[in-house]
Amino acid sequence: MKVFRLLLTTVLIAPFALGADTLVSKTTYSDAYGKTQNAVTIDPEKELPHYPAVAPNAAIATWQVQPGFALQLAAHEPQVRDPVAICFDERGRMFVCEMIDYSEQRDVSPHLGRISVLEDRDGDGFFETSQVFADDLPWPTGLIWANGGLFVGATPDIWRFEDRDGDSRAEIREKVYAGFGTGLKRLNVQGLLNSFQWGPDNRIHVLAGGGNRGVITSPLRPGQPGQELGGRDFWFDPLTYEFGLEHGGAQYGMSFDDFGRKFGCSNSDHLQYWVYRDETAARNPFHTMPPSRQSIAVDGGAAEVFRISPDEPWRIIRTRWRIAGTVPGAVEGGGRVSGYFTGATGTTIYRGDAFGPSFANNSFTGDAGGQLIHRKVIRPSADGVSLEGLRPDGAERVEFAASRDTWVRVVNFANAPDGCLYVCDMYREVIEHPWSIPDEIKQHLDLNQGNDRGRIYRITPTSGAPRIGKPINLAESSSAELVALLTHPNGWHRDTAQRLLCERRDVGAVSSLKELLIQGDAVAKLHVLSTLQGLGALGRDSIALALGDGDARVRERALELTPGGEGELEAKLLLLTTDSSPRVRFLLALVLARFLEAGGSAGLEGGLLQLARQDHEHPWIGPAVLSAPPEVISRVLSGSLLKDEAWAVQAAPFVARLLEISAAFRPDEGRDELIGFVAEHPRPMWLRALGDGLRRGKSSLQAADKALRLQPVFAEAARAAIDPLTAMDARIAAMETLSFAAAAEASGPISICLGESQPESVQMAALRSLDGRSGADVAALILRHWSGYQPAAKALALDSLIARRDRLAMLFDALNQGVVSPTALNASQVQAILQHKDSEMASHGRMAITSVIPPSREEVVAKYRDAVALKGDGTKGQLHFAQRCVTCHRAAGQGAAVGPDLITVKTKGRDALLSAILEPGKEVAAQYILYFVTTKAGETLGGLITEDHATGMTLRMPGGLERTLLRTEIKGSSSAGLSLMPEGLEQGLSVQDMADLLTFIEELRES
Repeated sequence: MKVFRLLLTTVLIAPFALGADTLVSKTTYSDAYGKTQNAVTIDPEKELPHYPAVAPNAAIATWQVQPGFALQLAAHEPQVRDPVAICFDERGRMFVCEMIDYSEQRDVSPHLGRISVLEDRDGDGFFETSQVFADDLPWPTGLIWANGGLFVGATPDIWRFEDRDGDSRAEIREKVYAGFGTGLKRLNVQGLLNSFQWGPDNRIHVLAGGGNRGVITSPLRPGQPGQELGGRDFWFDPLTYEFGLEHGGAQYGMSFDDFGRKFGCSNSDHLQYWVYRDETAARNPFHTMPPSRQSIAVDGGAAEVFRISPDEPWRIIRTRWRIAGTVPGAVEGGGRVSGYFTGATGTTIYRGDAFGPSFANNSFTGDAGGQLIHRKVIRPSADGVSLEGLRPDGAERVEFAASRDTWVRVVNFANAPDGCLYVCDMYREVIEHPWSIPDEIKQHLDLNQGNDRGRIYRITPTSGAPRIGKPINLAESSSAELVALLTHPNGWHRDTAQRLLCERRDVGAVSSLKELLIQGDAVAKLHVLSTLQGLGALGRDSIALALGDGDARVRERALELTPGGEGELEAKLLLLTTDSSPRVRFLLALVLARFLEAGGSAGLEGGLLQLARQDHEHPWIGPAVLSAPPEVISRVLSGSLLKDEAWAVQAAPFVARLLEISAAFRPDEGRDELIGFVAEHPRPMWLRALGDGLRRGKSSLQAADKALRLQPVFAEAARAAIDPLTAMDARIAAMETLSFAAAAEASGPISICLGESQPESVQMAALRSLDGRSGADVAALILRHWSGYQPAAKALALDSLIARRDRLAMLFDALNQGVVSPTALNASQVQAILQHKDSEMASHGRMAITSVIPPSREEVVAKYRDAVALKGDGTKGQLHFAQRCVTCHRAAGQGAAVGPDLITVKTKGRDALLSAILEPGKEVAAQYILYFVTTKAGETLGGLITEDHATGMTLRMPGGLERTLLRTEIKGSSSAGLSLMPEGLEQGLSVQDMADLLTFIEELRES
């Protein structure tokens, strides 16, 4: 690959200049199918120049920083290269994770990734000494010092390095965890484990990389079973090597604030918050909590940003070429190359003492593509449980810091011993994901350019005492001195003191810690509680004291640490039912639910009942109450609350959940009162809840309603469903009611509503009413009306037949007999049959649909390769999108957000877009892998896993439908690592049709 480069020596970004050795050539490239394409004749020097790198001694001048602050270089090349994460040990030494092999050189042997240790021995603020501490690491992305050694993440492993002879070079190298990312066909460089952080629970917490998967094991704990990540994050104890999983999903960048709250970010979502910890949530098998991870930026995850650097020339040229139509692709962002978060990274909560109180617990996020540092102020949300982040006053249209140097790549931050915030600048010419750069552009770029450079900045205030000086050494501090440091205004001191106390196991510090629990401020008390926990000395007296603390954040932490609700602690807990803080009441509900699971007292049951009465409408407290054991929900909440008719009407949605959980749990003889309640108050919502609950409890309304008290309800529903004069919404609601009726009562009205003369919405409601029924007669009923279904109803009917094994055989018979044409199956349905878990069914299906099985991808690629060069009609292409893509992609205001919005991929170029359509399994990002889940009711569901936790799993399926399945409903799950997007979407399209579809995608504009 020939890379044209300007040989400029100027240290600041300057206008483009001409070099004597550059060439004028005609750009050509080979597309994804091996066909040579002529793009445009250009002069690379004039049309595609490269901004020069800025020397370290001139770097500061390229930055614009908020008044009152300045950047200082703490380290730069050659002391450090490609820094992506840093940490400090108790001696103040800085360890740097150097991802030199990003992004194209992971397989170089020995691996280029390494860890360096830097020291500022003369106290001038610059880390002048550098030593390679450990090397030969593939794509290292995170590190942390603990228990006398350095833990480093280099997918698929976590390593521990130790230097025992004091030469700043690790001679001990041991693998402590393995399995991250295993099972993926190809590792995504933007989806690796990262952000090793010391947590309030004395564990190290690690981001798994945003939906990464793999079975994690530890060679140091062979007796502990492997754990499937399933999109969750990872934690481990650096002393015992115990490990586990927790709520996750963010991408690169995570930290805790002073109060132990966890924050993170993803590329296009720069500020996320985990509302509760996985271990605090109770485990009601018939209930799932709202997702813990929330996007909390007031201005949106992909918020507008205000860079001061010019857009990279290659981006500008690509846009100009596309406007002219001389190369494949469309104008980025409707002509806006940048200006919003697309590469958010490193979100870190500032916990230092250098910036002043207004900056405490603010978030700082880098935009790796925008040369900037973005700040948010964090405050409670309106519901009082979650949080929200907003721009500081006066900074609505300016960033905290930004550089004019296009090589600046802010990727991470760290709180430091001097109370300042340190900035990792990877310093690369290009940091774009290599999969996202069209080949016709990539041939002029060197994605490794800059892997010999790197900068680490210190953000420091311009007034007050200097934030540098003699290096710190807490390793020599006594335990008494460490306890005192728990009151230090700098979070790094507090965390390090807490960690060292836990590592020393010095129980002699307990009395001093308990004194501090009385005298310290709120933040110090939080560290005291965690330290006592780490020492195994957290007694009920300390927890009782903290539960009554005047600061709500101390009460919150005490709730999380409360071991049980007996005696004095029960009284303390019950007082919190009327706490002024919604977040305290939310955590209290989770705590009470957890204690009642272990068998709590009547007093604790009463506390949960009180929370239900007063907070049932709260979006967080209500679900937390319902996380209690189903026996408690049934006996205490349902038993009491359903007797209060006025309250039940006011709390109708909450009552529906009470009914569903109670019906799923209670034995047959205990359901009469539930049926009686619904019979007296036949709201569709309550009937549906009761019916769903009974199904989950392996029963039905027919089996439970022995006195036939619901028969009048079903009779009225049967009448309304078939009455053409009844309002459409009422007919559809009636059809839903009939889904719970006995087959004898429901089959007649359902058959009528499936008829050819019925509106499509009625046909589809009738089909849905059959979802919970099994048996060949159901399949026969669906197929009996096949010829009269309208298009959407036909698609739904096929989905219904394919989803259940007991219906699938009859579909195959209908296909073989010509009742149903194989061409009626869409690409997803074809693949669902071919990939059926039952090999016998898959074999029968293959014979039944032979005529529509997609040809080999090689044949398809050869057939459609000319579509890249053909001029397309975007208007016609939109029709093809609506027919084939709308169930999984959004574009031009249409479609379901299952796969990526097509506006985010339109810049790939026609050849790459065509490859993605024709060969969806060629490169599959972890978040778009297809999973099949089999339920105990006999359904087989295929989709993307969006939530995966202890009590349930959420699948997002074609059409945008999300289905949350309780663990108790799941029989098994499987995946072949394939894309949710099926092969065969091209069937029925001509080459010109494909060109039209490509043009439609290219011409998409932001709304």
